[in-house]
Amino acid sequence: MDFDITIVLEQLLRVLAAAVVGALIGYEREIKSKPAGLLTFTLVCVGSCLLAILQNNIVLSSIEMIKNNPELIDAIKVDQGRIVAQVVSGIGFLGAGAIIHTRANVKGITTAALLWVVSALGLLIGTGGIYNYLIAALTVLIILPISYISRFLGTRLTKTRKVLRMRIVFDDNYEKDVFDNLSSQGVTVRKTFLVNKYIKDNVHMKESIIYISLPKSRSFADVMNQVSLQDYVYKVEEA
Repeated sequence: MDFDITIVLEQLLRVLAAAVVGALIGYEREIKSKPAGLLTFTLVCVGSCLLAILQNNIVLSSIEMIKNNPELIDAIKVDQGRIVAQVVSGIGFLGAGAIIHTRANVKGITTAALLWVVSALGLLIGTGGIYNYLIAALTVLIILPISYISRFLGTRLTKTRKVLRMRIVFDDNYEKDVFDNLSSQGVTVRKTFLVNKYIKDNVHMKESIIYISLPKSRSFADVMNQVSLQDYVYKVEEA
């Protein structure tokens, strides 16, 4: 393929555009202290863009080779979607690394989904074309406001529901009883985090932080007192 400075400049602009798009989306994850932040999203978007550019350059080289050697038309086969397909399937390892799963809680799904989307944006930008650029730009304009609106609503809803945190140490064999007790008091469990699991005096202990919402008829102190009366609960306090 003959050297063409305009092609180089256009492809460089694609890489810069991919970096900006990745950084814009990654910044929202960064300020929320997510496992994949600004740098990760930027790298994913730029990497996807580079692979799309590579695919385009392979196609251009193949076309020029066939022009110069028409007899090779049946020998050279280029699948324009092969590298793109590998990017889509390969991005899964980053998504899996962003997801944290515990027994009662899953975190990182939004980050994993955004990583997948940002790789697609990188492919759009890297492939080039006015329609791809417009779709990529409009996608960013749609995603960013939704992300901030979601964050705002999440904060407002948390304040409205008066979500409280309770640290509890209990016999792991009675986990269902713990949640049944809370449910019987009209308490809504929002989410739980596993803090520690260990064995003490031949008892399998479990320490968790539970996020709860209380009915108007119950106080936090009343709920904790009721929970602490259970034989399988060894410690309960506000977290």
